[in-house]
Amino acid sequence: MMTENTGSDPVEAVEHLHRAEHDLELALEKGREAAREVGEAEDELKKAIHELAHAKQFPLKVIYNGLKKPFEVRPEETVKQLLNQAIGAFGSIPNPHMLSLYNKDGEELPDGETLKQAGVKPHDELLLRPSAVKGGA
Repeated sequence: MMTENTGSDPVEAVEHLHRAEHDLELALEKGREAAREVGEAEDELKKAIHELAHAKQFPLKVIYNGLKKPFEVRPEETVKQLLNQAIGAFGSIPNPHMLSLYNKDGEELPDGETLKQAGVKPHDELLLRPSAVKGGA
């Protein structure tokens, strides 16, 4: 059975009050710190979502008849998409339907692959020239 202490010591009561105020201040500070960390985590999440939605572009150059043109591409774009952009960028080209893109090793890049699958990297220089496959040679 609990007994109620009606005649408690005022000094003890004041000390208890000070400890409670101190504990409350610590808890409030932890709450502010937690809120700050949640805000930082939310900002990081927004940044990651933005990066996923806007996949990183990277620069490369396409060379046709000694002329270089810069392009900004995404790894998930197809070789065919870049090929079409390059043909458009170089203007009037004879037999554009017979052209392909080649890497620095002289290997023809497959139109259906993404730039990533084809091994295209930032700052690569690709060649725009006639394709043996498309030309039937």
